[in-house]
Amino acid sequence: MRMTPMEIRQQQFDTQFFRGCDVRQVDAYLNGVAEDFEALLKENSLLKEQLAVLEERNRGIEEREKILQETLITAQRLTEELKEAAKREAQLIVREAEIQAEKIMAGARVEEAKIKQEVLALHRVRHQVAEGIRSSIEMCQRLIANEFKEEWKHEGPEQA
Repeated sequence: MRMTPMEIRQQQFDTQFFRGCDVRQVDAYLNGVAEDFEALLKENSLLKEQLAVLEERNRGIEEREKILQETLITAQRLTEELKEAAKREAQLIVREAEIQAEKIMAGARVEEAKIKQEVLALHRVRHQVAEGIRSSIEMCQRLIANEFKEEWKHEGPEQA
């Protein structure tokens, strides 16, 4: 059972006839105890209020810490997701570049083959033209030679 300072001050004691206590000393002692008890109650009340404030502040700090941890975890997860997305996008870009390079190379090979065919065709044409010129020259030489033979036949060997 809790006692209040007022109850301590108002406490009455039975006195005995032969050996009783000095009432003034008892009252002074009880007043001192009541004042100390009252001071302790006030201090206890103040400490409870301070404790409540600190507990409330601690709850706020714990909530902020929890929010910060969740934010950090979310940021880390988002960072990982962004890294993975960037890797996938980079791989896609590389694959597309490789495909484009293959198409360009295939086109270049086709163009190279065409150019080689054209070069071979030009070589054949040159050879044919050279052959035609050679044949024409030989034919002209034969014609000239035949012409001179004809003239020599008609003019005789003396005039030559």
